[in-house]
Amino acid sequence: MARPRPWIEAFAPATVSNLGPGFDCLGLALRGPGDRVRARLSERSGVKIVSVEGDGGKLPREAERNTAGVAVAALLRRYAPEAGIELELHKGLPLGSGLGSSGASACAALVAADAALGLGLAPTQMVDLAREGELVACGAAHPDNVAPALLGGIVLVTCVEPLRVINLPVPKDLWIAVYTPGCQVNTADARRVLPAMVPLAATVQQAARLGLLVHALHEGDLALLGEAIVDDIVEPVRAQLIPGFLDAKAAAQEAGALACSISGSGPTTFALAASASRAEALLLILEECFSLIGVPGKGHVDQVGPGARVLSTPLH
Repeated sequence: MARPRPWIEAFAPATVSNLGPGFDCLGLALRGPGDRVRARLSERSGVKIVSVEGDGGKLPREAERNTAGVAVAALLRRYAPEAGIELELHKGLPLGSGLGSSGASACAALVAADAALGLGLAPTQMVDLAREGELVACGAAHPDNVAPALLGGIVLVTCVEPLRVINLPVPKDLWIAVYTPGCQVNTADARRVLPAMVPLAATVQQAARLGLLVHALHEGDLALLGEAIVDDIVEPVRAQLIPGFLDAKAAAQEAGALACSISGSGPTTFALAASASRAEALLLILEECFSLIGVPGKGHVDQVGPGARVLSTPLH
């Protein structure tokens, strides 16, 4: 008799990355939305994507071009070269949103495949594998989405080669209004507009703000955290790609947001608050601003959450 090949389902959350001065090195996992991936052992070696749902037919079905397939192929090469894995993807995150959609698919696929194979890899081991998927998705193997998606919480990437990530403290009263306007920003385009050179004074200021941000998290000081989340290098050039962002940010700050900035490459905009009720009010303001400019979208209020995880016992 052939051995049973049960499906194992895993979930990986949306992420907010950069967080102001933390370009390519800082990110957090959200509690709410995310991607789900089912994996099972295959009788043939390699990776096969059986189905993709929730993407409107936009994502490639070929494993070598899909972030989930690329990440799991890297896992097999490194840890189980003779094995085979089949994947089913369900996209819960919009594409090109700045919420780490490509990274979430890769991370959920890795967690499901790891469970199906019984490898027991550590999340930090999977971060390196997930970065290979990011390289295919946007041309840069940055870990600021996949690291929080796998480890959960707020994560600082201090070194890429060799990879080193640190979980930072999460203030218990931190709430996040997350709004994705109805426009799309391609990650590759968002990286192309980055300045080739940055003045020394701006670099020093950015470094000081990142240090202040880490200190604020350790102190649990939300006012200080808001003061630190300012980006004079990346945000100004990416703001030009997001209709209505500057007006939305100004309105949110006027309404008492601790901070307001772009998540990842955008267009998702986040505003921080010290209570759920204030975050709900900020969400309404963001919705109004983007709707007035003609790019209404969707949003929700969230908090920092855990990382990718197996959702089910094996599904036959």
